[in-house]
Amino acid sequence: MKVFVNILAIIVLIATIVAGKIYWDSNTSAAPASQEKSTSDSSESKAVSGGSWELYTSNLPDSIVDKLAQASETGEPMNLMIVGSQAMSKDENSWPMLLKAELDKTYGSSLIDVTVYEYEGMNTLEFVRGNTYEDIVKADPDVLLFEPFLLNDNGVVGIKNTLDNLSVIMSHITKEVDGVVTILQPSQPIYNATNYPKEAKELEAFSKKNGYEYVDHWGSWPDYTSEEILEYLSEDQRTLTDKGHKVWSEALINYFVAS
Repeated sequence: MKVFVNILAIIVLIATIVAGKIYWDSNTSAAPASQEKSTSDSSESKAVSGGSWELYTSNLPDSIVDKLAQASETGEPMNLMIVGSQAMSKDENSWPMLLKAELDKTYGSSLIDVTVYEYEGMNTLEFVRGNTYEDIVKADPDVLLFEPFLLNDNGVVGIKNTLDNLSVIMSHITKEVDGVVTILQPSQPIYNATNYPKEAKELEAFSKKNGYEYVDHWGSWPDYTSEEILEYLSEDQRTLTDKGHKVWSEALINYFVAS
């Protein structure tokens, strides 16, 4: 009888240990899933819902606010198309992707849908001759954020021809894409340039004269006459370092997302 009691006690002890182990494994394996859900919920909660998106639009022109209002009302997201040169790229740390991430976090992809078109090494003359503007027409954007190859044109096309080419490009786009809102912006500043800053000013004047929006992100960069700006540019100054992408993205985020 004593032996039987001892055996029974051992069986109960083993069963208790096994049950405890199963309970512990169940709780610890569930912890990452719970944590992942919490992270997802937290991320989702940052996207603006209902009508509160309007709190972030104080830096935007009425034309874009109206597009957002329409998107909110219809449930069809506003299509923001970003077009430019090799200074953009689709790397996750590039300024277009950093901007997209912030827009998704603030407004949600259900309100703004972002697409990026990068044309490496292209200038405005090639863009016109190749009818490449048809890419924009086919995409049918609500808002076009356009960096019209100003740096690629510099010393090759000439600012007068750049603006003439841009007029041709925009005439096709505005004719075919009903109600598109265009935002022009210069390419990145470069170190110690002489004519290029003047060309950026002429692009700004062109924008205002023709009724386009303009974002001058150069004010967020170090002075282009200072060697500090070299930290923001690649060796040939045609592309950007992470610092360059970050400062460009922050200027645009400030435009699209008022804090």
